[in-house]
Amino acid sequence: MFKIKSLNQSQKNIIVGIILLIIVISLILVAIIPDNKTNKVSSKNIENEEELPEIILNEEIIEYVDITELEQNTVVEENIIENEKTEKENTIDNNSNKNNSDGTPYYIKINYGAQVVTIYKKDAEGNYTIPVKAMVCSTGVATPKSGVYKIQYRWKWLGLQGDVYGQYATQIVGNILFHSVPYLERGNPASLEYWEYDKLGTYASAGCIRLKVSDAIWIFNNCERGTQVEFYSSSDPGPLGKPSAQKISNAPGELKNWDPTDPNSSNPWKNYKPEENKDTDKNISTNINTNTNENIDSNTNITNTNIEDNSQIDNSQEENDKINTEVNENTQVDKENIENNKQENDKPQNEEQDNQENKDNEDNEDNKETKDDEEIKGNEEKVNEII
Repeated sequence: MFKIKSLNQSQKNIIVGIILLIIVISLILVAIIPDNKTNKVSSKNIENEEELPEIILNEEIIEYVDITELEQNTVVEENIIENEKTEKENTIDNNSNKNNSDGTPYYIKINYGAQVVTIYKKDAEGNYTIPVKAMVCSTGVATPKSGVYKIQYRWKWLGLQGDVYGQYATQIVGNILFHSVPYLERGNPASLEYWEYDKLGTYASAGCIRLKVSDAIWIFNNCERGTQVEFYSSSDPGPLGKPSAQKISNAPGELKNWDPTDPNSSNPWKNYKPEENKDTDKNISTNINTNTNENIDSNTNITNTNIEDNSQIDNSQEENDKINTEVNENTQVDKENIENNKQENDKPQNEEQDNQENKDNEDNEDNKETKDDEEIKGNEEKVNEII
């Protein structure tokens, strides 16, 4: 039999060191090797512009984290990836979207001026010039104003600033991410801030890019790590225009607490049919028609009344004209009568004046004759004296 020699202290230390080294290496390997059995999120491929293949990324998905735990020392600088911009900030040349060395299928442009996200794919030359999908979004104060960044990590639920939570968050840089409109409760898709949902398409976030759930899921599932994201501003929404977002604040019941595009099987929007409100719509329509008809009838009555009043006014006017004519005629007759009476009254006076004048004339003639006679008599006396 072989006898095992007793080990001295130095040899024992070496063996212990080797064992510890093996343990450390094992732990490092466990931490480095990705877990391929992580949760995967499935979704419907909701497309507005082009049917794109659904890609379920085989990347690590962190179930939950708070946004404050993300790298705070990541500086949002312009031109992080390649080409320094020499063009104006609000002009983008599609031909500048060069082939990504990582071979990612899509290139994302965020137009914070028009609040639109446009997804591009490669053309035959390998440049990202073909627009395939547009998404309405909301950006904010801390949104980068330019630059190109690469997508990093993704989370099914992410804690946001203000004790709210976002679904399907995809990191762009630091604490700037794509995600849904905020929710009040983590993990509860029925706690949507519906008043914020109605702001989609406007300047409304703290800096992240808010999306409809269907769009957030699309990026979450299809845009792998390394996909480039470019920020720019323009009044032109882009080649595919600006999609609209449904307003839900006035939606009935629990509908407004859900994103209408969320593929969750419990989403009440799936079973909601606007035609169920036909009776209500019919009543509304009936009321509108009734009110319209009443208004028409009322207006017609008013019009008829006005016409009758106008007719009466016209008749009254004719009667007044007739009366005025008669009055004028009577007045004329009265004037003639007055004139005749005046003439009749003046006639005796005129006769008296004529008689007086005649008498005066006769007196004058008598006086003249007397005078003449006296002159003749005086002359005769003078002649007699001379003789």
